[in-house]
Order: sequence, then C-alpha cells, then structure tokens
Amino acid sequence: AAQGVAVAIALAVGNGRPRWAEAVAFAAGICLMGALGGWLIARKPAKNPALAVAGGLAAAGFRLFLPLAALVWLQGGGAGLRAAGAGGLIVGFYLALLATDIFLHIMGSGRDRRRSGGTREN
Repeated sequence: AAQGVAVAIALAVGNGRPRWAEAVAFAAGICLMGALGGWLIARKPAKNPALAVAGGLAAAGFRLFLPLAALVWLQGGGAGLRAAGAGGLIVGFYLALLATDIFLHIMGSGRDRRRSGGTREN
C-alpha cells in the first residue's frame, strides 16, 4: 500500500515529463522486489539467536542490494532512465518502504511481547 501511494504521488508530480512513467515503473519495481525479498527473509523462523541476527542482517542486505545495484547500473548504462530521474525515485521509494518496514516492525514487536505474557527483564 505504501508503495502504491508513493507511485501515485510520483506519477502526479511528474506528469508530462519525458520517460517519467518508465522511470517510476523501473524504480518502483526494483524497490518493491527488494522490500518483498527482505520481508520474506526476515519472516523465516530462527532456531537460535545467532540465526535470528543473521536473518535480520540478510534481510537488510537484500533490501538494500537491489536498489544499490540499480543505481550502479544507472550510472553505467541507463542514461535514458537516469536523465528521466530514476535515481532519485529509487532513493525516494527505498526510503518510503524502509520507513514503512520500520513502522511495521515496531508495531509487530509490541504485539509479540503482549502475547508472551507481558514484559520480562533480561
């Protein structure tokens, strides 16, 4: 839903710019694939704390890798999309999805704590 809102805003703001819709679609697709992949990796249950940390790092790495790889590609070979503003769109979409992910993790962690019988000290 957050990505849909971000895409709608981007399309409304850049209406009439050459290749803008193509740049929006490219950036949204890259960021959405990274966010969904990271979300799926983070949802894998861990059998011990070390695997839980590794899973969180893998999710963050995957979420960041695709947008960074797309930015590298834009610098090397995607001159048309780069000129249309795809680089800035990638950054904006990535940050919007990252903020949404952080918010959902904060909301989800409170729910899990309540189910486990309240708050416990270390």
